[in-house]
Amino acid sequence: MVKKIRRRVRLAKEELSPHSGHRKRMRERFLRDGIDSLQDHEVLELLLFYAIPRQDTNELAHRLLTKFRTLSGVFDAPIEELKRVEGIGGTTAVFLKTYPEVFRRYMGDKKKNVKRLCSYKEIGEYAQSCLFGRTREAILLVLLNSSGQILFSDIVYEGSVNAAEIYFRDLVRLASSYDAVGVVLAHNHPSGDCLPSREDMLTTRMAAEALSKIDVTLVDHVIVAGEHFLSLASSRILPEVFSEGEEKPLKKVADRRKKRELP
Repeated sequence: MVKKIRRRVRLAKEELSPHSGHRKRMRERFLRDGIDSLQDHEVLELLLFYAIPRQDTNELAHRLLTKFRTLSGVFDAPIEELKRVEGIGGTTAVFLKTYPEVFRRYMGDKKKNVKRLCSYKEIGEYAQSCLFGRTREAILLVLLNSSGQILFSDIVYEGSVNAAEIYFRDLVRLASSYDAVGVVLAHNHPSGDCLPSREDMLTTRMAAEALSKIDVTLVDHVIVAGEHFLSLASSRILPEVFSEGEEKPLKKVADRRKKRELP
């Protein structure tokens, strides 16, 4: 009986709180108009409702954006840095960190339905779905047959923010073991800049050369940076490596398959 009374008193206080009406209106706005109707601080505020149910989260949302500048900056911040913001405890910091990780799992789950990659746009979007939200540099390897069907797809290396290595011997071994005729490499730039570095271009040349020795084509090397990606093949940054037209990224792959099948 006492517990019921206490609960009613608590609910009554929440209803009288000046923040309760604001929270209700924001939830209704989100449900009616979607996330694009909210500004960045309002998105944070909406999320924080569920981590901090009985406090004003508006000021806290502004505080987070002031320190980390952007919504992605907040989500990518280390837990210890989040906890240094006044009003953010350990539970709330972990709560905020779950969002990009859950979204990455969501994107990864959706990519399981992708069976073929037949254009540079499809290749780029697929790579982005695999690498989105990662705060450390990682390398994705995708092996294709002559029809663009995915034979293998996985993160083959995770490194520091500044560097990731490709072991070309392993690259050749995997391509051979799956009898692939086409390879897509992709890696992320946690810095947010998708322009290739000198190391990226050197790695691309070396990978293409190593694969050519076993008659396998490097179809593309994609750089993912947040919401953007750059296809080195379609951008023609390295025409000596990627000589095919943008409309037919698998043409050379198919030609090589035919060449293999000739007596």
